[in-house]
Amino acid sequence: MAIKFIWTPKAKNGLAKVIEYLEKNWTQREIISLGENITSILSAISSNPEIFIKSSSAKLTYKALVDKNNYLIYRIDMRRSAIQIINFRGTRQKPKY
Repeated sequence: MAIKFIWTPKAKNGLAKVIEYLEKNWTQREIISLGENITSILSAISSNPEIFIKSSSAKLTYKALVDKNNYLIYRIDMRRSAIQIINFRGTRQKPKY
């Protein structure tokens, strides 16, 4: 059975903000590169969901560096045979507490 990827609204919003930033400040080339990197990361996760850095505080939650400027946080959902993309953000963004 193939693994399904589910993007949370927070992750979708984070990705949209990164793309918006790239559209305003960079070229189409960087947006295409980001898309290729995301596809590559999702393929790696699909092959081996535990390949990236495991969270020390949240069970079955991992952090994958997409490129030097962006990362995504995901959780393995065994019940649904799915990977839930929890967040997507820039490495320079300050987390909100």
